[in-house]
Amino acid sequence: MKHTRILLTALLLAPLAGTATEPARAGATSNGDKVTAGRIAIRDGRFVDSGTGRAFRPFGVNYYRLGPIAENKHGHSAFSPGTYDEAFITRMMEELSRSGFNTVRSFLSIHSGTNGIVTHPQSGEVNPAFLRNLVHFLRAARTHGIRVILSWDIWTPDSRAWAETPLVDEARHGWVTEPKQELKVNGFRLTPQPIRAKANAIRALIGGLRQSAPELLPVVLAWELENEVHFILDQEPFSSRPAAFVFGGRAFDLGTDSGAQALMDASTRAWATACADAIHAADPEALVSASVFTFNAVGRQGPGTWSKDQTKDARVPARPLALLDTSLDFVDLHLYACKSETETIAQHLQRHLASVEMPLLATEARRLGKPILIGESGVAAHYMRRGPDWQTIPHDIGVNLLRDFHQALAAQPFDGVLHWHYGSPDSTANEEYPALYLFPQYGEPLLLALKAQETEMIRKTTTIQQREKQ
Repeated sequence: MKHTRILLTALLLAPLAGTATEPARAGATSNGDKVTAGRIAIRDGRFVDSGTGRAFRPFGVNYYRLGPIAENKHGHSAFSPGTYDEAFITRMMEELSRSGFNTVRSFLSIHSGTNGIVTHPQSGEVNPAFLRNLVHFLRAARTHGIRVILSWDIWTPDSRAWAETPLVDEARHGWVTEPKQELKVNGFRLTPQPIRAKANAIRALIGGLRQSAPELLPVVLAWELENEVHFILDQEPFSSRPAAFVFGGRAFDLGTDSGAQALMDASTRAWATACADAIHAADPEALVSASVFTFNAVGRQGPGTWSKDQTKDARVPARPLALLDTSLDFVDLHLYACKSETETIAQHLQRHLASVEMPLLATEARRLGKPILIGESGVAAHYMRRGPDWQTIPHDIGVNLLRDFHQALAAQPFDGVLHWHYGSPDSTANEEYPALYLFPQYGEPLLLALKAQETEMIRKTTTIQQREKQ
């Protein structure tokens, strides 16, 4: 079903595009294009444009597309040769830039085949057609001053070559080396093959870009190792809860909540550090991150509370504190607007933040000099619908919910927010999360938050300059 596109600027606050994003733009201009200048780096726990020295706050959207990858296989297809839409991507970048946004987060494919990241499982080279689409995406972003975060699904790329190529000094992590199929998803952080595959895939993409379009590497704000890193309690080794599971040269008692959490923390640290070190070796200026949902998002009180949790969801997010204690450059936290008859949006937000150990998490991030990004935020349609017409989505309610959410979020020490989601050529008007390009009014609360944060940044800078003069 085709929809008439509505330009974001038709309903968003036009003055914001000029004032709110000025400190976040990358400076250099060529033939009227907002060509990005230097790499985004991290200094004193904040994102900065290394080309201009200006602070950079990621404010933008997520772009994802699901489609056929191979026979009887569907998955992330944002860059797949069979579904990539150059015209849509070009319009998206133009509209986002015009409306005042500066960042897009998107998802890479894990599959092999003509539509995959590799053409066959034995290959260790990126599918040339896939790489061409990635180059087009980054070039369109560069033209309009947009930075890009590239993420992955939890599954690993289907390349035996990448999975079998060891990482430098990987033995120090003490991974489980004997085949253990029963580990399933948990094995992605406990065994070497999937860890190698993810790190080597990113290294191959960096190599492909360096060879074909090196000027586009600065457009990549970060390589995100995984979208919403998690473990699953009803899969091994947590399902049988052995008293002595060995990992990293240490025995963990999985019969206790604390022992199970300790193994999750240890394997999270080893996984993230091994991957980030390999990527930094390939590109020392690259930023590397990973994202998580909160413990409360799956009905859990926090880390190490498995026996007390009343939830049917077997997932357990990686502990953000453990992710900070690695070679990752920053952590991406996912938070959504929600309220009920007994809980305000601010109270809901506080409960979720408490489950990820705030304010200790913020304190540790400051100590380590690492930002925390809100890589996904938004509001679901089921929080907007009202009876008796449960089919119609009252978007005015959604916009107000999102505005209240961003006001509550502004009091937290986060460095940027990305909206879920922009939409794709396949988006429809009745999706659970309204597509921004179909309903541009959802961009207003985010741009208001951007303006407020930039105003606060200018105020703080002015105060510091005044103190220096005294």
